[in-house]
Amino acid sequence: MKKLVVLLGLISSVFAAPVENPSSPRLIQEGFFIPKTSPVTIRAGYEGDFVGDARLEQYSESSGRVDDYSQDSNCGVLTVNICNRVDLYSLFGTSRTNTDWRFTFDDVTSRSEVETLYDFIWGIGARAILFDSETLCLGLGGRYEQSNYDDLWMTIDGNVQRANGSFLHWRVWQIDLDFSYKIDIFSPYIGIKYSNVRTKIGNLSFPISDDGLGTNQFKNRNPVGIVIGCSLSSGKYFMLNVEGRLVDEEAVTISGDLRF
Repeated sequence: MKKLVVLLGLISSVFAAPVENPSSPRLIQEGFFIPKTSPVTIRAGYEGDFVGDARLEQYSESSGRVDDYSQDSNCGVLTVNICNRVDLYSLFGTSRTNTDWRFTFDDVTSRSEVETLYDFIWGIGARAILFDSETLCLGLGGRYEQSNYDDLWMTIDGNVQRANGSFLHWRVWQIDLDFSYKIDIFSPYIGIKYSNVRTKIGNLSFPISDDGLGTNQFKNRNPVGIVIGCSLSSGKYFMLNVEGRLVDEEAVTISGDLRF
């Protein structure tokens, strides 16, 4: 058994826990160029995140559930690994969103739908191994992501509306605590996460909320969710990860890393 590693400075700076395998910092032991004995190594990879329903609700200018909120993101990821115990990473890519909701203004209930084109998304995060044995791993990490969509297509009750100059701003931060268990080349894991999701739609010349304003804001209905996933790696050069997120949202993430 290795002793507990507490990384208070790291955790406070990035909120704590990403959605990834808690044993990711140690899964790839050998890279293409950097020797195994190096305390600092580099990985590069891809992450595809596909949210079927983020399960949001309206607040501030309006109330009630958001009927649907889906999002697709494709990102490149660059990770700095420290001593096979800590990952610090950043991600950059493109993302698009589709959402619809209902609001009541002047005793008339209307249905709004917004769809965006692909736009820039970025994020930062960290993960740290708190405790591990030969097969068991306990990890903690954190993540922040943000995207500003400036090109919207919008309808009210099925009628196309002018949305020139409008925007949809989305951001999320979250914390996770996860367990993984190594079985040969497979490392399944399960964890719990707390997330804070916020979306703001604005600068429209017609009502999209109960208050009759051209703005509306959403937040997640339930901040606590479950993460289930599995990584595949022989310990050399490459790993592949598949993950599902439940309860607070319906989402699937596919990612892979190469160690240099």
